[in-house]
Amino acid sequence: MPKRGAIASLGQLKAATMACRECPIGEFATQSVIGEGKLKPKLMLVGEQPGDQEDLQGHPFVGPAGKLLARALAKGG
Repeated sequence: MPKRGAIASLGQLKAATMACRECPIGEFATQSVIGEGKLKPKLMLVGEQPGDQEDLQGHPFVGPAGKLLARALAKGG
């Protein structure tokens, strides 16, 4: 991975994580799952790790836990 401060965009971060082999995760994951959304959000949600669906689709919170989160957020307003 590049040194801190060397990555200036989410696209660069995704490219760096796709090329990273510092741990075995890169050998087993289909792709890296990087955040999406506004550059200066009012709220940011951070997941523990991508599940199978997130890994396959390349987007965060699209699997069962993400659907549960979406229902909870909708219910909370």
